[in-house]
Amino acid sequence: MNTAIEKYLAKNKSFIVEKSTLMSILSNLGYLSINDKISDLKKKGILISLKKGLYVYRSSINENVVSKELMANNLFGPSYISMDYALSFHGMIPEKVFHVTSVTTKRSVSFENHFGTFSYRQIATELFNLGLQIINSEWGNFLMASKEKALCDKMFLTKDLKITSLKDVFEFLEQDLRIETDELINLNHSVIENYYRISKSKKIGLLNKFLVKL
Repeated sequence: MNTAIEKYLAKNKSFIVEKSTLMSILSNLGYLSINDKISDLKKKGILISLKKGLYVYRSSINENVVSKELMANNLFGPSYISMDYALSFHGMIPEKVFHVTSVTTKRSVSFENHFGTFSYRQIATELFNLGLQIINSEWGNFLMASKEKALCDKMFLTKDLKITSLKDVFEFLEQDLRIETDELINLNHSVIENYYRISKSKKIGLLNKFLVKL
């Protein structure tokens, strides 16, 4: 019977399934002790918990790849991927980043599961929709900050980051983050200007001034 269950689960190309959907599938297949069956599927590694009520389907026949970006969007929402992970994704910083940091209008929270750590930082509703991109992938679409938004979020949301001068901005961008000058020159200034206008952050204001001078 697991084969029949997997046929249903494999139809979802993201391989991420909510418990309500799973319960409906099992009910349609005639299972009565649904929670017991879910526990059995977890023990066999066919289901892996992301959090309570949310699972990843792992095929027992063929290895399927699951998108960490889609996991991040589905774990807690509304949210979009940002900061170091987005900067790495866009090729702005040289390091490969495995810890996925997202931004949300809800409370700050963190999840640890089989796939890693997923953190969420709170931001004002007025800033949430600014500079967002829908990224298309073979597993589905996910929300991510643009280069400019990810950089602003990184500066704005990093605790204890002291930026009081243009020199501080330079050191943070080119020495701490190791972003190439060519990448900075090609940024969309309007996103950064609007971020500053809404946030009134002195750090973002200095970032904007620094980029204008490049």
